[in-house]
Amino acid sequence: MSGFTDNSCAAPPAKEVHSVARALAVVESLTRSDHELGVSEIANVTGLAVGTVHRLLSTLVYHGYVRQNAATRRYGLGVKLLSVAAAAHERIGAISRPFLTRLMQTSQETANLAVLESNSTLYVEQVPPPRMLRIFTEPGNRVPLHAAGTGKVLLAYQQLGVIESIIDETGLAHVTPNTITDRSALLERLEQVRRQGYAVDLEEQEEGVCCVAAPVFTPDGQILAAVSVSGPASRLNSGRLNELVPCIRSVVGALGKALNCV
Repeated sequence: MSGFTDNSCAAPPAKEVHSVARALAVVESLTRSDHELGVSEIANVTGLAVGTVHRLLSTLVYHGYVRQNAATRRYGLGVKLLSVAAAAHERIGAISRPFLTRLMQTSQETANLAVLESNSTLYVEQVPPPRMLRIFTEPGNRVPLHAAGTGKVLLAYQQLGVIESIIDETGLAHVTPNTITDRSALLERLEQVRRQGYAVDLEEQEEGVCCVAAPVFTPDGQILAAVSVSGPASRLNSGRLNELVPCIRSVVGALGKALNCV
């Protein structure tokens, strides 16, 4: 299948534009933090001089990519990045479609791609099987992170402070009788996800629906997205979910390379 050719990623530029690299480092430091940061904190995270960070922040604020809290004088991501994120989601969805198609053909169940947005699981692409009985989730739908297989994957690979902050903000709603609503139990499950490299959802988001999900990573090991196979519990029992793990791992590996090489 041509969509799965393993091409090499582009090499680093022969002459890097340092100001651009530094500005991106500042933005990335904010994306990885679960709270607003001060200039000194950003300098510590990025290794840049305080004066350099201040100048970069001024430019980023002016263009809307970073915002400054008028009361605390600390910085967070700006609304301009929302449009960038929307475009990225659209692009990720288009690139992922042949990979999801492969996963659907192998499993004969619905294949999904989801990302973390606004402390919830956002589904951005889906390939359903040619069957009469299909699944509820559609692109654009949001579901709680703690309940869905994709959500547990997206949550598991965040920093502990981010995980705790999300739980504090969103709570652990009782979605079905099988939903994990205890903080300690959820943290143990997320540790299990990190150990085994995938998550399962046994009717935790919707009764009668099960899924298995795995992470898509960036080259530096950051979680980028989650891919899942979902279907009726009558077809996707624990044994069938385990059978699909090697396939979904193969697909997310190939998709990660494709997303990081375009």
